[in-house]
Amino acid sequence: MRLLLLLGVAASRCLHDDTQKSVRLLRPHLSQMPTRFRSSVLPLPISRDAQPLRIQTYYTRELASSEAWAPDGEETRGTSRALAALKEAARRIQGILAVTPVQGPLLLSRDPTQYCRAVWGNPDTPNYHRCSLLNPGYQGESCLGAKIPDAHLRGYSLWPEHGLPQLIQPDGPGVQNTDFLLYVRVAHSSKCHKEPSVIAYAACCQLDSEDRPLAGTIVYCTQHLSSPSLSYGDTVAVAVCPQATLHELLHVLGFSGELFKRWRDCPSGLSGSPFPKPARENCSTRRRVTRRDAWGQLLLATPAVSRSLAKHLGVPGTVLGAPLEEEGSLSSHWESRLLQGSIMTATFHGAQHTRLDPITLAAFEDSGWYQVNHSAAEELLWGQGSGPEFGLVSTCGNGSSDFFCTRRVISPLSLPHSGLGCHYLHLDKGRCSSDPMLEGCRMYKPLARGSECWKEENGLLTRAQSPHGELYHLHSRCFLANLTSQELSKDKVSPPSVTLTGRCYLHQCTHKGAYEVRVEGSPWVPCLPGKAVQIPGYYGLLYCPQGRLCLSNKGTGAVTSPPTSFSTQDLLFQLSLGLTGTPGHSLGKEERQELAEVVLQALVTRGGTSRCYFHSPFITTNLVFTVSMWKSPGCQGPSVATLYRTLTLTFQEKPLQVHHGKAIFTTEHSKLLTSMDHNLSMTDGLLSMGFCLLLLILMGTLGTLAYQKRATLRVGPSTT
Repeated sequence: MRLLLLLGVAASRCLHDDTQKSVRLLRPHLSQMPTRFRSSVLPLPISRDAQPLRIQTYYTRELASSEAWAPDGEETRGTSRALAALKEAARRIQGILAVTPVQGPLLLSRDPTQYCRAVWGNPDTPNYHRCSLLNPGYQGESCLGAKIPDAHLRGYSLWPEHGLPQLIQPDGPGVQNTDFLLYVRVAHSSKCHKEPSVIAYAACCQLDSEDRPLAGTIVYCTQHLSSPSLSYGDTVAVAVCPQATLHELLHVLGFSGELFKRWRDCPSGLSGSPFPKPARENCSTRRRVTRRDAWGQLLLATPAVSRSLAKHLGVPGTVLGAPLEEEGSLSSHWESRLLQGSIMTATFHGAQHTRLDPITLAAFEDSGWYQVNHSAAEELLWGQGSGPEFGLVSTCGNGSSDFFCTRRVISPLSLPHSGLGCHYLHLDKGRCSSDPMLEGCRMYKPLARGSECWKEENGLLTRAQSPHGELYHLHSRCFLANLTSQELSKDKVSPPSVTLTGRCYLHQCTHKGAYEVRVEGSPWVPCLPGKAVQIPGYYGLLYCPQGRLCLSNKGTGAVTSPPTSFSTQDLLFQLSLGLTGTPGHSLGKEERQELAEVVLQALVTRGGTSRCYFHSPFITTNLVFTVSMWKSPGCQGPSVATLYRTLTLTFQEKPLQVHHGKAIFTTEHSKLLTSMDHNLSMTDGLLSMGFCLLLLILMGTLGTLAYQKRATLRVGPSTT
């Protein structure tokens, strides 16, 4: 993925496909041991109920011979930044993907081609094709340069031509409470050196017996993470923010050209999302995941993806598939012309322009490995409702869609246009331009610096000098306008002040699709989408875009809301309430959504706070209510850690009762459990101490609570 150090920097070549192709994918080798010894390498037993994917991170300091250490202070600082971003991304994935969890410790496979030098070649012997001679140079297993500890690996043996094996290395203890093991490296690798703008790249290394990814590695480039010119907030928000890290995690979890061919068809296990009961015993390898259309465009042509894209474009039924970026023989990214702003396009344009879109979640549904919480999807505005011809090279320049711009900019008001307009989300001013991924199509791209309307600091200079009345604020948006407080010269046909250009003005939603605008010193003025308005005290007009602002019914919090900069301490808690369903009664998807709202409201009432602490609530088919907890900007009240502790204590003192239909659900404090503690217990002592110390400095009194927690409460219903 292309992770950009700063907005406006030229994008680098995508690294994921090249990186993944360089890694040997391992899966359990059951054929290498006789039947009576296979118990040590069989896949671990799994539960029949899907649970949120548990990701354990393991940081390693070992470097390849071609890499160099950063100075101690820089390396520690960079590592802490990377691990903080990973913790937030892993928390988010928990609310998106679920699997049949591994029971007991997770153990990874060893590569026989590495530890074994020769095998028995006589097919008539009982130990045919088993290791007859060990490789004396075997130094263990690695994953994209990360050394895998023996404690995480299965053992291996040396076999005689006849008889029982000699155990060389026993199984390690494995990693408990884990479904996916992610190794983390911070280094100045050769890839970092060759691609200066790349901050991170990742690859999957091991699969289970059904080809689901079990382990992978993400490498962060030291020179960017440890840059003294970047503050902690700048780095997380721009460089290694959770959205960027989430992109890499989604690659290693299955959104990869190398893994598409391993996707599985599980027709009976995906109904009733979010997180339905899986039916992986009915799965088979998909016959066709990708295809090419009549024009040679590579498509991801699986059922859920095709339905989701058709819904997004407003096309009845389905489409042939979602276009993939042409990146050689393989492709691991969506086509930018069609799905600009998706988290899985090849270029990262910043957190505020990136969405975890429904089409990407549909792809993970089609993988057959995961149960998907579709309610966690973020609305993708680009191309929404634009029809089947949207995003084609042949149509993007003919003015048929206002998502694209042309070399000859035509003003919606038939007035002169400066060529500077508004990014399609209206968060930034933009310039009409293209890049290699757009293949000649053009769009308004945010200017390198100072273009963000939602940043108040951008208006400090213009407010005193500009006659255009611009307002930079959290709720300001970009509008095409030629407003000026100066009287226009009558002897000029088209003075510069008449030219339309992108300007920043305050907006507020009145109801869905309707909003008001305010200019410096003016009252609020109703802005009818698709029309132009005059502002009291100003000459000129302001054009009101249609179909872009105030798309929800939630007032000012429109789909084009600016990015939310979360601190690490805001993203640490996930609360789950396990509910055992009323005997003989099951809940449909809509009923589960209704019940989720009832439980959420009870939590809000019990905590004595507002809903701004609780995010993405959902209930699985096996009736587990889960809600993420962090404190949104502007949210008034105690810290999220204090609220979390208060709730768990009150549950022990007084059960929580919720009514839904004819049932009453009551929490049982005796079944309060704590799980999913993503700590760094496996990290070497020195780095752990340094990381914890930095977290203490950054998060103050939060202290050791800076590790992600998820409390599980079992809830038992009783009928009225």
